[in-house]
Amino acid sequence: MKKMKKLLPLLAMALPVFQSHAGENLQLNDLTQNDPFFYTSDQDIKVDDATKTLLGIGRPNKTHSQIPHLPVYYGYMNTNSTYRFLNVTEQVFTMIGEGKHGLWRIQENGTVREYLRQGAEGLPKGADLLSAGNQKLINDNYSYYLPEESWAGYKYPDQKINDKGNLNFIDLPITHPKYEGKYTQHEVVELPSFYCTMSGPDYAYAKQVLDFAFNQPGANTVGPLGKRAGLDVNENYTKVLRLESFPDARSWVNIGQPGKNTINVNWQAVDTNKTAAEYYLLERPFFNRKYIFITAVYDNNDNADFQYVRPQGAYFDSLTQRGLTPKTTVTQAPRFHLENGGLQAVNGLPVFGVHHYDRNVYGGGGACPLKGGDYGHYPETTAGSAWPTNYEEISPLCDGVLVDIKFYSNLDGSSWNNPDKYLANAGVGTKAVTYHSQSGEYGVFTDEYNTDLGIKNPDSQQVPSELTLTYSSVADPVTYTPTMGKPGAAMLPLAGSSCRPIPQQ
Repeated sequence: MKKMKKLLPLLAMALPVFQSHAGENLQLNDLTQNDPFFYTSDQDIKVDDATKTLLGIGRPNKTHSQIPHLPVYYGYMNTNSTYRFLNVTEQVFTMIGEGKHGLWRIQENGTVREYLRQGAEGLPKGADLLSAGNQKLINDNYSYYLPEESWAGYKYPDQKINDKGNLNFIDLPITHPKYEGKYTQHEVVELPSFYCTMSGPDYAYAKQVLDFAFNQPGANTVGPLGKRAGLDVNENYTKVLRLESFPDARSWVNIGQPGKNTINVNWQAVDTNKTAAEYYLLERPFFNRKYIFITAVYDNNDNADFQYVRPQGAYFDSLTQRGLTPKTTVTQAPRFHLENGGLQAVNGLPVFGVHHYDRNVYGGGGACPLKGGDYGHYPETTAGSAWPTNYEEISPLCDGVLVDIKFYSNLDGSSWNNPDKYLANAGVGTKAVTYHSQSGEYGVFTDEYNTDLGIKNPDSQQVPSELTLTYSSVADPVTYTPTMGKPGAAMLPLAGSSCRPIPQQ
């Protein structure tokens, strides 16, 4: 104990040194050191090793039951020094961050904003975007994403006309000929989504894990609610991963406190058996840089509170031409079914977010935008809450809805409740599998309690040296789609972000 007391001051002095240097040798953009099979990096099966008949010679790439190893990835991303940790193991993606994270409501208006390429000829103001004579110029000179131009590719709402008098950006309905009929029979885009930013631009420290996850068979599949929110319009949402909540995770809605004004808050759990919910991790260009967002889409089984289409414009016209009659009035505060019973309207807040106590530290951080549309010049009070393809009249209801950042996704697209998945015969690919072991009579009781009373083990039996089990089915082992390459200099986080700099090689 005396020795420990003498050591404590030394440990106290050493701790800050350890903390200050702990990350110096880590490749924070790839914690696996560009080896997603790092867990076998210390293994080398020799020629004289009996297990070579199962694993081969050298570094093993499969289990003893001949099932291929699967890659492992780790990553993280943050906003405002709040971190979300991403993992892939056994083709299961997990994302765990903070509980009760605030979301903003937005709604797609059925269009895609396309920006003029640098130096390209633009359309004149008032040009007919549906005219056949303008289609080649639209196809060649405008794009929803201009990666080579970085931030400069984005144009603010008040920069619509360039110095040549041409359009810096155009808003095309998703039924426009440029999209070659992909969306002509698309579900009506009538539901809002509730979103929040999960990363900084280019999500440097989550790049490896998300590149892998977005490239797997289970990714880029959008459910029925997501389609009605327009999440499958690839020109807006470039990558999509549908998520499932962990069993104890919830959506929460602010219903306020009885008899008090709206700044008295009270969040209660949403009953997703009655208010259906879908959750997604999305990649989308924001100011012409790619970010990661979390998004929830809701709809009630017994009312149309969430549904809306603006009764004006090319997208609405395309719906009426199909004989569709969507709801054209906004429900300002949609109702949610609650787990503790009842149907309650959501109360949005005027603050930016409940986790953001002091926006002034940013030298101009604003409050809730209180309207939809282009985030653009935020924190100016005229700014919207997200993208220019959003309805202005769908207000964000800031942090009226919270969600627990505790999600998973089966990247192979198959649930673990499948009785054929992960069976031990997957590696050999046959129903009949022969097992080899030392023969003999196993399970004979030798404990005096049992032998004195003459108790025999009913499970004892003679086991032969070869025993063939016949499975009722055989399925392929779980596999993966590989990704190539690793992040380079372009994946560095912005200066001033709360990410730490990536050590350069």
